[in-house]
Amino acid sequence: MSQQQLTVDIEGMSCSGCEAPVVAALQSVPGVSRAVASFADGVAHVRVEPEVDPGVLEKAVGRAGYTGKVRLTEKKSGAGGSRDTDFDLVVLGGGSAGFAAAIKGVESGARVALVNNGILGGTCVNVGCIPSKALIRAAEANHRRQHHGFSGIPTANGMSN
Repeated sequence: MSQQQLTVDIEGMSCSGCEAPVVAALQSVPGVSRAVASFADGVAHVRVEPEVDPGVLEKAVGRAGYTGKVRLTEKKSGAGGSRDTDFDLVVLGGGSAGFAAAIKGVESGARVALVNNGILGGTCVNVGCIPSKALIRAAEANHRRQHHGFSGIPTANGMSN
């Protein structure tokens, strides 16, 4: 069975929180197999059966409080040739360099896949630079609390210099 990939230009989304009601409205339409909305791009991408009337999608978006205008993106075939596995760029590693490469690829219009083992963000974000700096600042604040230059002012633990 052949499906269509439609793009719905969405007006009225003011933040990323607007994406969820748009997706819910589109997925409530019979014949919609997938919907993804992007506040940043002002669009929703919808995979539908060919019998789905684009006007029904626009009305569903309207009931959610937004304005939608449907345009045909591409025909999808039921067997093979799916864009779900076709990428222009595959980035290996979800650390800071991987994220930078993926973002640059998307900004250039590429269809990007990011492959990562474990927690996204890499060492610096999760266990290295950022967490260690937070601990260093907390230790510094505690040290200054206990070793201030004002005699007679007690610290939180009841001691004074």
